Amino acid sequence: MANDSIPLLALPGGSVWQFFVFTIPLFGIYCYFLWLAINRPNIADPDDEQFYEPRIRLTDILYVFLTTWVLFASLVTYMTYFVNKRRRLSKRYEKEGIVILGDVLYDDENRYGNCGWLVNLLCRKNDYGYVVYDLEKVASHPACDYKGTLEGKIKKKVRVYHRYPREQVSILVLPEYPRSGQPKTDLEADWASFSETYLMSEGYSEAAENNRASIQQVMSRDRSIGIILISLGWLAFLLLASVFVCLQINEISGVYDDESSYWAWTTFTIVMAGVTPVVAIGGNLIRWKMYERWILKSGKTGKPDGSSRQSHRNYLSASNESEEDGAYVQMT
Repeated sequence: MANDSIPLLALPGGSVWQFFVFTIPLFGIYCYFLWLAINRPNIADPDDEQFYEPRIRLTDILYVFLTTWVLFASLVTYMTYFVNKRRRLSKRYEKEGIVILGDVLYDDENRYGNCGWLVNLLCRKNDYGYVVYDLEKVASHPACDYKGTLEGKIKKKVRVYHRYPREQVSILVLPEYPRSGQPKTDLEADWASFSETYLMSEGYSEAAENNRASIQQVMSRDRSIGIILISLGWLAFLLLASVFVCLQINEISGVYDDESSYWAWTTFTIVMAGVTPVVAIGGNLIRWKMYERWILKSGKTGKPDGSSRQSHRNYLSASNESEEDGAYVQMT
């Protein structure tokens, strides 16, 4: 049985093969669509018995190819732009981060019954917790570059690899962004997830042997490149397939009233020159800005009354209190 104290570092070592195998059925279906496009001019004759049989329009097949093109283009842009930007931001904590003490709150209670696995699959709620630390400690650190006034405590939602609550652990904060706190041990796990070789803190090697995760199974840069190469192969296939379908529509547009070569080429041009840059580049840029703001500037601040453990628990737990101070909160 898995030990919850052991970090789930990243995607498993076979993730590239899983991605490749997942696309094989899709490739088979698209090859069938290409066969239909190849054969369509042969039956584009009112005297042919197959002419009046139900058929899949080549225009619809073109829509499918172009939609998939946009999705893979977005994936390639995400892997080459967003992922690299996220890694560089994460590594800034290693080079520039100042260390203060704080708490990590994590709640693994299933509040969704039999649908809990589906909620976790879609929303990845198990991957997130909260970090709580004192902003005044950040302001008093000699390396802090923030010019404004800092007071009270901050409660910030963060990505966690160690899925259990912790008290008085090291929190890394970027000097110019006091709200950027991240648990140090979780950042170390994150660095390991995209490094060829990375030495975890003492004691992790023993934990990694208990069948939860190991450094050798962590997704490295090479595996990311593998996903990019597979996606580029798909982009080349979809581009050529889309052009071929447009050429086939040229041949039958005078026979079928619902097939138009002008519309096919217009749609192809709009998707390639307009939709793809907007969705792939613009979408990932907006996503990065949202992610960057979440990492550097998000979080709720408050001022617990006095130093009593009860008032501190009320501040941390919000609407979902726990029995132990600084232990669990509802993740929303």
